[in-house]
Amino acid sequence: MERRLNKQGTGKGMNKQKRTLFVVISLVASMTIGALFLMALDPQIPSGGAYSLASYLRLDPVENAAFRPITTQPAEWNRIEVYYSRTASGNAEDLAVVSHLRDTPRAEFHFVIGNGKGVQDGQIQYTNSWKIQQTANGIIRICVVADLYNSPATDYQVRRATALVEALSRKFGIKTQYIRYPADWQL
Repeated sequence: MERRLNKQGTGKGMNKQKRTLFVVISLVASMTIGALFLMALDPQIPSGGAYSLASYLRLDPVENAAFRPITTQPAEWNRIEVYYSRTASGNAEDLAVVSHLRDTPRAEFHFVIGNGKGVQDGQIQYTNSWKIQQTANGIIRICVVADLYNSPATDYQVRRATALVEALSRKFGIKTQYIRYPADWQL
């Protein structure tokens, strides 16, 4: 009789399928309930890891950071220069003061990309020089808050700087041979 039930599609074969379906549905339901419970216990925003969705959502898109602040006719840009601040921390305002005190020619940067110490990791800050399209020989200068030895650029800074350079070069028609990165830059 047992063989006859299996041939008709009922019996042990059908029970095994039902049991598997029940286990899968129970597993999905318990995982969902568990996740909701944990979220209710800790309503904070997810922390941003190296490849976390939260880290992408907290920053402006590169295009907004680069092109929204321009208040005048765009200048004629023909080169892009990315360099390190040679500091372990800072933001656009701090670095302008430090550059001025050092009396270095790089005080006229247009963008600063933070490392999490002064501004968020990967945050792109524009300066007044960019806003008014102040140019020095048509070079867009991007300062990455990092020190080659003590506080190297983060992966997120590198990705955001590269995305900014790509957006600027597309917008202003700057060829790759006119883009300069630090010697140790990993694209």
